[in-house]
Amino acid sequence: MERNNISPDFQWLDGRRYHNNPDASYLLPNDIDEYVCCPSHSHFILRYAIQGNYKSPLDKSKVRNILDVGCGPGTWTMEIANEFPDATVTGVDLSAVFPSAIIPGNCRFLQHNILEPFPFPDNHFDFVYQRLLISGLTPEGWVKVVKELERITKPGGWIELVEVDSHGCNNGPNTNKIWDWVTAALETRGIITGFIRDPGLESVMVKAGVENVNMVALKLPTGKFGGKIGQLLKENLFAFWNAIAPMVVHGAGADKVEFEEALRKADREVEEYKYHHIFYVITGQKREDSAVAL
Repeated sequence: MERNNISPDFQWLDGRRYHNNPDASYLLPNDIDEYVCCPSHSHFILRYAIQGNYKSPLDKSKVRNILDVGCGPGTWTMEIANEFPDATVTGVDLSAVFPSAIIPGNCRFLQHNILEPFPFPDNHFDFVYQRLLISGLTPEGWVKVVKELERITKPGGWIELVEVDSHGCNNGPNTNKIWDWVTAALETRGIITGFIRDPGLESVMVKAGVENVNMVALKLPTGKFGGKIGQLLKENLFAFWNAIAPMVVHGAGADKVEFEEALRKADREVEEYKYHHIFYVITGQKREDSAVAL
């Protein structure tokens, strides 16, 4: 594992550990609960939803370098390393929560703040993958990061972004109330969750010079009524709400008792209203003529 300009310090709030990097807007904890439960559930949910680990039309025989941005504990990174044995797969994350054993030989990890320039040369990766950073990037951050992803992708290579809608659909009153609090907490850090819909990440990709941009929306039932995947999504949803609760209470000024009561009522409500998550998969290709002549 490598480190790249990262402070090792953390801050603690209501028993949860958070980043203490002043340049990072990410609001969720970086303790064991966050990095073992949520990313693992999300990984298997998304793999089921898209019937694989990616949507981009990759030619496996030509892929030699892959980047996983915001890789967390590296589940996707290592699966892709096994799927592409002839490629070098690099996972980067703000927190060094990477695996220390049973790592494929063609897989490596780097601790890096993605709001800083990536420590990779231009036109380096055949495939760049990033997912579920809606709660960590401001609109300006999105533009900056996507432009960097375009820079380090090879001409003809693919970029894939996977994000979740900030409110979902079929919301009950308590579900809406919780999301409103979460939105307010995120806005204290300049994070506008609706940005992924308006103007939309497709627009950000196009403005970064990416072509053949395509977006697919996946609507997934959340709760026992949705079977095993629905139950996992519900567990993930409540894990997220509980993880961000300290920031909602201390950052957005929500009443702790009222927030906990809304969580209790929402447990029944998501089943009654048949709440759904909406995931967006955005793919795009770097222009073949974008290589800089030397």
